[in-house]
Amino acid sequence: MLGWLWDQLAAPVLGRLGLTGHPRDQEWPRVWWCTSGLLSFLPLHAAGHHHTCHDAVPATVLDRAISSYTPTVRALIHARRPLPEPVPHRQEPHIVAVAMTHTPPALDPSGEDISLNDLPGAKEEVGHLEAHFPGRVRPLIDLRATYATVTEALPACRWAHFACHGMADLADPSASRLFLHDHRTRPLTVLDVTRLHLDGAELAFLSACETSRPGDLLPDEAIHLASAFQLAGYRHVIATLWPIDDTAAADLTDDIYGTLAANGDRLNPARALHDAVLGLRALNLNSPRIWASHLHTGA
Repeated sequence: MLGWLWDQLAAPVLGRLGLTGHPRDQEWPRVWWCTSGLLSFLPLHAAGHHHTCHDAVPATVLDRAISSYTPTVRALIHARRPLPEPVPHRQEPHIVAVAMTHTPPALDPSGEDISLNDLPGAKEEVGHLEAHFPGRVRPLIDLRATYATVTEALPACRWAHFACHGMADLADPSASRLFLHDHRTRPLTVLDVTRLHLDGAELAFLSACETSRPGDLLPDEAIHLASAFQLAGYRHVIATLWPIDDTAAADLTDDIYGTLAANGDRLNPARALHDAVLGLRALNLNSPRIWASHLHTGA
């Protein structure tokens, strides 16, 4: 599939843009993909014949440009608006980290319980955040990660990290959700997120399954958790197209936040994600299921 996407779509686009080789020591170019229809389900950012990644002219998107997505051009313009000045008494902490290592069972349409796997890597992801940004993280783990505590914490923090289960509702994408401790009585859905209106928000990292998967009835509408967080005010959103591996997700989180911490005020989540994915691909070249799931949406 990645090879077909390269041959039919990505290669002609990058060729037209003049992105015909590896940037090497030059500044990496940025590309924003605005997909529609069934193409929204596919990892265009990972298109390519990845056995060529070490060639002089690699036939992959990853080795030629940094990819981002945007649901519309207007959304991209909105994501680039100037940030308001931080409120002094809200400077610390500036990251809310939500982690669900154990999640109560979900309900299927018939009302039966569906058990959800434990996620030991979720707490590990919070640990990576605290190691890279000591004293700046507000952790909400397991019992503390409720709808009320999370929605109360989000307006006070510029960054949000979610390490939990997620579910895309293909029939009703507005009901796609993140599973918090009290999700059986008060789920955190796409509709809930879009109503937050967070002017000072910068980065939302949705380290959960299917957080960028649209619905199958109206895929052109780009209704999913990633677009909801962008609509709520986050300029950068890192999300996933399909279920992710718990261990790989923790490693990727560590790499991304390590890069962001090293860059100080020069916030570039798209580049941080791109570099982390390159590292993960190097270890799992023949398993794109592991390294191609994450994408960046926004500025």
